[in-house]
Amino acid sequence: MPVFISYRHMDRAYAISINTRLIQANIKTYLDVLDAESQTTDDITGVITRNISECTHLLAVVSEKTALSWWVPFEIGEATITNRRICSFKTGPTELPLYLDKWPKLSSERDIEFFIDAYRNEMTVKRSMSLESVTGSESVRSVNRTNADRFHTDLKSRIIRGF
Repeated sequence: MPVFISYRHMDRAYAISINTRLIQANIKTYLDVLDAESQTTDDITGVITRNISECTHLLAVVSEKTALSWWVPFEIGEATITNRRICSFKTGPTELPLYLDKWPKLSSERDIEFFIDAYRNEMTVKRSMSLESVTGSESVRSVNRTNADRFHTDLKSRIIRGF
């Protein structure tokens, strides 16, 4: 159940910090800067698509600089199509695109801890997260969508409550 961390390279420090915290929590991650293939391939789109399909969650680091990136919205779109759990981490006071309102918006270390708790809770209750969201049967896609929606709703509520 790896977490794909999406970010604009100008926001790399935030991405690395989040990656470090998730690894400390024993959560597997995918970060392109740590992947030799993503640094040397002629087919970066294929590498991104494959790695998102091998992850169950996508955490997008967003800032005012993200608006200048083509890749972060592409990665969010790929994760959406495959019913991955999606969150954004807002790095500053900038307004986020409205389409990100659908998913939990993290903005602090506390929110990252809430994400970690929600991730672990899914592991504990063994809520289905099939990686076959696109190629699987309609019933598999429906269960994945329902469980992803539950993850998003629960995490959003926790962030709003603050505990």
